[in-house]
Amino acid sequence: MVLKDNVIDNWANALTKIAVKENKVKKMLEEAHVLIEVLKNKNEFVDILTFKSAHDEEKRIKIIDDTFGQFNIDQDIMNAFKILVHMQAFVNARDILKRLRGKLVELDNMTYGVVWSTEEISAKQIKEIEEKMSKKINKEVKLVNKIDPKLIAGIQVVVHNKVYDGSLRSKLDEMKYQVLKEK
Repeated sequence: MVLKDNVIDNWANALTKIAVKENKVKKMLEEAHVLIEVLKNKNEFVDILTFKSAHDEEKRIKIIDDTFGQFNIDQDIMNAFKILVHMQAFVNARDILKRLRGKLVELDNMTYGVVWSTEEISAKQIKEIEEKMSKKINKEVKLVNKIDPKLIAGIQVVVHNKVYDGSLRSKLDEMKYQVLKEK
């Protein structure tokens, strides 16, 4: 079952309130970020936990305990996962975690963004870019690297819907604009 946008938001709000009340904003923020990445491109796993025909509910709950319990994932997140399994709505877990991360980030003076590049960037380079962006916007920045073959060369960083573009494509577009402007 795919949940409506406002229901996904309600789940994220509830988990955010729990994080604040129990003073575990940072812990849940880190776990949400990790779980978002872990669940990316894991369609078969998500399907097993979503659809009843795959396994009965007890087995699916056990899969949650076995998979996430060994990493000491927050019990409230685990319970949310179990309820989603019961509702046959685990397919929404990643969206709920993304919303949760967004809400917790606001509380923690941190933000997430994307660094686009033509090929994968090393962890060291991402760290350097994060530090520069953190200084620029006065918030801790965590970046995820995504590939965009259209960039030609260079990188493009998107934080808070603002684009910081150092790609060759943007420089070519700017030159093209200047030439057309002068005509």
